[in-house]
Parts: sequence; structure tokens; C-alpha cells
Amino acid sequence: MSSTATLSRLFSHIEADLESVDQLFRERARSEVTSLNDASLHVMGSQGKRLRTALTLLVGRLFTYRAERLIPLSAGFEMLHLASLVHDDIIDHSATRRGLPTINTRFGSEVAILLGDYYFAKTAGLIADVNDNRIDRLFSDTVATMVEGTILEMLDAGHLDLSYSTYLRRIRGKTACLIAACCRGGATVCEATDAQIAQMTEFGQNLGIAFQIIDDVLDYSGTEAVIGKPAGNDLRQGMVTLPLIYALDSDSDGHLSAVRAIIEEPRKHDDIVPTIVAWVNSGPGLTSALDEALRYAQLARDQLLTLPASPDREILEEIIDFVLQRER
Repeated sequence: MSSTATLSRLFSHIEADLESVDQLFRERARSEVTSLNDASLHVMGSQGKRLRTALTLLVGRLFTYRAERLIPLSAGFEMLHLASLVHDDIIDHSATRRGLPTINTRFGSEVAILLGDYYFAKTAGLIADVNDNRIDRLFSDTVATMVEGTILEMLDAGHLDLSYSTYLRRIRGKTACLIAACCRGGATVCEATDAQIAQMTEFGQNLGIAFQIIDDVLDYSGTEAVIGKPAGNDLRQGMVTLPLIYALDSDSDGHLSAVRAIIEEPRKHDDIVPTIVAWVNSGPGLTSALDEALRYAQLARDQLLTLPASPDREILEEIIDFVLQRER
């Protein structure tokens, strides 16, 4: 079964609210400026699997479900996510995302920057509609943390001596904090207790870390058809991720000098990237990274298991499995 079909099954009972979120997103993203609106429509056409939207709604269903607050919250966080992707593609000079041209490729970097800014502004309006000071602060803190994570990623590029703790700090900021915010926000607006809000934040944080580790594994083990970019793309950008950190820790075949050459001058040594990708795939680096993803996934599951059993809790548990089992 494809990943899209799997998520469609998991999200079937919240499909009406997912559509309401999509409709609100489209309304707020619309612009009277033709070039900006065309760019926005292009982004919406390449939207992913709405995982963050679904997490917000599903966590809300564990408590006192408040659709009138969850829908603008979900739309706001989805828009924030897309804004960050648009800006990431500019920073990374990415030509494609999910097999389609990026905004910076099709419309130019200037329009891409402004579209990201436009989405950030529109997100603030959606968050204001929730009418909860706790959500205002959550949105502000999340944006700030995501920016810090992106800057850390930029500073890490081209450096081979990356520690596990530095890698973890980066992915907590770049990826996990938004997933944590979706879960925290869903619990907050649906009248969860402070202890339950903290639990859902921890759930989202651990799920987000597992999600990013699996993404980094797929960058070595996935095909371009599955991940929408060539294997080894992070390496080509001078980026050291967990599979490579673990592979280098156990390197007995003298790959260090080749990896250093790629990291320091990726364009000059593109021809040896496939060799390093194959080496990481065949060694313990990939397995060790997968084990770490499994550990964080279990930490996420442990938070759920303290809540009463329900169909929605079961679906959140299945989402953990989906994150771990994406094609690789």
C-alpha cells in the first residue's frame, strides 16, 4: 500500500475537517497580485501529506474537540510549514521538491522570498483567529526556534566533525519543534490540562526527531522516485547527518578523506557521492540511525500510552508506525 493510501485510511474520519482546513488555507493564501497568487497556487499543488494538520486535529480529538479553534490553528501551522519550505529551497538552491520545480526555480528567488514572507504574515492572522494568548506565544516561539535551527544547519554545512548532540540540536529546531507545536497547540485549544499539554508536546517532539532521522536515512537509502531528489542530496550540500556520523564512527575502510573532500567541495567531487552513499548503505551507519529513530518513536509512544485508550489514540500510534515505515 502506498504512503498516500495509508494516510488516507488513517485520516478518513477527520476528512471533513481536513477539507475545512484546506479551504481556509486556500482562502487566506489567495492574493490579488497575479504573480504572488500563481506562486501560491504552485506551492499548494505540491503540498505533502498534511501530516502536521492531521496531528493537530487528532491530538485535539483526545480532549474536548473544538473545531472552531482547531481549524484556523491547523491552517496556520500548515502555512507556516510551507513558508519554511519555500525559504529552505532558496537557501539550499533546490531546483525541485517532490518532483516539481521549486518556487525559486519557476518564479525566481525574489518572488519565493516574498511568498514565504506573505505566508508568514497570513499565518499570524490565522493564529490571531484562535484568540488564545498561549497560542500567540507558541507561534512566536516556534518561528524563532525554526529560524535558529535553519541557521545552525547553515553553520554546520561544510563541517565534517559534527557531533551527535549538535545534530540533535539542529533537527529539534529545524523539524521537531513544529511537529511538537502542532501537538501542543491541539491539546491547548481543546482544554487539556497543563500536564497533558506537556505530554503532547513531548510526544510531538519525539515524533519529530524520529521523522527527521528517517528523512536522513532515506536520503541515503531511498530512490529519487520516492524522495523526489537524488540519493546523497544532503552530502552534495555539504551536510553531515546521522547515518554518516555513525558510518564514520565505524569506518575501517578509509572513507574519511573522500567524505571530507565532498563535504568541503561538493560540486568538485560529485562523481564520488554514489560511492559514499553505497558505503553508508552497506555498513552499520544506516542501521544505527534507524535504531535511534526507533528509540525516539518509542518515547513518543510512551507519552500516548499514559492517555485513555481511544480510536484517535490508536491512529496516532499508527502514525508513529507510518513515520518509521516510509519507503526506503
